[in-house]
Amino acid sequence: MIKNIIVGLFGVLAIFFWIISIQEKRQYKIIYLQMFANLFYTIEYLVLGVLSAASMNFVSTIRCYLFYRKKKERRKVPEVWLIGFISLLVILGIITYNGYLSLIPIIITIFYTISSYLKKAKWIRIVVLIAAFIWIYYNYVVGAYVVIIGNILEILSSSISLIRYRKESE
Repeated sequence: MIKNIIVGLFGVLAIFFWIISIQEKRQYKIIYLQMFANLFYTIEYLVLGVLSAASMNFVSTIRCYLFYRKKKERRKVPEVWLIGFISLLVILGIITYNGYLSLIPIIITIFYTISSYLKKAKWIRIVVLIAAFIWIYYNYVVGAYVVIIGNILEILSSSISLIRYRKESE
């Protein structure tokens, strides 16, 4: 019972930060808010005992922090960082591999990493939109039911933000 409450609480906090991140106009603000969402997702998946998703979100928390700092200063994120994070994700993916299901957070996180590296915020929104559909399946199977509500909200939020910022060159 307490485990479900903890999972639900961190899931709701993660959802909150993730949803508001997608509505931000500036890419560095999106990444900053996603840093907190990833931190809360890390805790949620740790409590659930899903190491693959927890490790991917932990790496994403660090990536968001570092990418945020560079992008806020309007500096280019070094390509070596992108390669380093993708390599780390692949290594952690191999270590935490526990069947085909564990591939989902690994692949999605690699796409999140690439979209955060690119210059245009629209790529983050597009990846979030597509990934949300896949996360629904994953979260159902691992028992992260509260987050499924968040995935549905991600789909709505991403769709709205893509429409709102469709003419932005960001």
